[in-house]
Amino acid sequence: MKSIRMLIVEDEADLLALLKKTYREVFIAQGYTSITIETASTVEEARDLARQAQAHPYDLVSLDVNLGDADLSGLDVLASLKRFQSAWMVSLLTGVETDASIDTIMGAEEGDRLRKSLRSAAYRKFPAERLLVVEKPSRFLPQEEAQTLLHNRIEQIALVFGEVGRLRYIFRPIEVKSLERVKAAKEDKNKKGARKFIETTSLHWQIRFDCGDIRTLPHKTGFKTLHHILSMERGESLNPEAALFLEPKNEKPDQAGSGDAGEVEDPVRDYFVSKGVPWNEMSEEAQENLIRVALAHRFTRYVELRELEEEEDLSANEEEELAVIVSELGPLASIAEKQYSRMSGANDLPVEVPTDESEENAPEDSSVDIPKMAQNDLHPQGGNYTSRQGGWGEDSPTAMAFRARMSRCRDCLRENGFAAFAAHLEAYLSSTSGAWSYHPPSGVEWTIS
Repeated sequence: MKSIRMLIVEDEADLLALLKKTYREVFIAQGYTSITIETASTVEEARDLARQAQAHPYDLVSLDVNLGDADLSGLDVLASLKRFQSAWMVSLLTGVETDASIDTIMGAEEGDRLRKSLRSAAYRKFPAERLLVVEKPSRFLPQEEAQTLLHNRIEQIALVFGEVGRLRYIFRPIEVKSLERVKAAKEDKNKKGARKFIETTSLHWQIRFDCGDIRTLPHKTGFKTLHHILSMERGESLNPEAALFLEPKNEKPDQAGSGDAGEVEDPVRDYFVSKGVPWNEMSEEAQENLIRVALAHRFTRYVELRELEEEEDLSANEEEELAVIVSELGPLASIAEKQYSRMSGANDLPVEVPTDESEENAPEDSSVDIPKMAQNDLHPQGGNYTSRQGGWGEDSPTAMAFRARMSRCRDCLRENGFAAFAAHLEAYLSSTSGAWSYHPPSGVEWTIS
């Protein structure tokens, strides 16, 4: 459901009524089903509404400049909207630049100054990418022509609003280049000009929440996981094992295959170790869980493409996509193919999901229960909770570590001026049976790339 909450600031009663009617018509035509419009006719009234809207900002404000005040104008309202971060976008709908009527209210000198510096002054008081200056139709035009022109200009405002709205909630990674000093060798330390610098890149995050400014923060452990959560479909969930795969605990990959000299070659182990996962420190059950979540992300599509391939109905693009998936899965591709063969070889009968009672006696190759994963039930039997007699159970060590990581992420956001974002995550990021899901209110759509 598309919704919009807006404020119209206009001191002419007839024009105010026309603006309400036209804005409503235009946004309905563009698919908005919930339209809330508030109004103000004076600078003081508008500034008071701006102050009240801190906790619930307006999506759009249509603002006149000449509001019949000799000392204050719509630019003062604009400054209040910026100060209280109470509007996402502002349309400065004014005739000041072409209409000299403001001279009778503010004086010829002030009116002339305002006409000449209106846009530069406006862009100093509100972010330029969210501010649109639109000229009102001249009052000397015939009424029908003026209304048609006004309707067209409000359509323009609505179109810009639709585009600008995509950048209201941002959480995306960027690479920042910098010069890093290289330590000089001992024999070169006393030589002039021995200092050397190399160009390096580091991961940073662009963040904006609601009507705040966009800022860049250095990478923090947990941001990659949070990025994945914000990009999930609303019905999806993420468990701690999947988070470990996305963002390994140490975040510094060891050498693939490193271990004891007599260790038997294990491509699956080497695959996870190369991604920084402490495979050798994990229990056998945790390793199996990790294989589950690693395959779950791509298995459904893998099955679809393999079925098309067997039916000889695979397009060139789909053939390339299948090759990419196999490449991404690495040694796990053989596990995916084995499970696919089991599924297709049973005449499309559902593969039995082992229960708690039968799991001990299950065949060796049933340890990776792909059909269950593909249905978005990512947490394994028993979940991420350990049993506790007489209670609901308690978090497993993996789940507790994940919860602590998310808590540190929120603390980092608060410390860097994103208290509202942190509060939003506390309200809408929840955990059920160890699996985390995100259910934001309508209208919150994240730009994550």
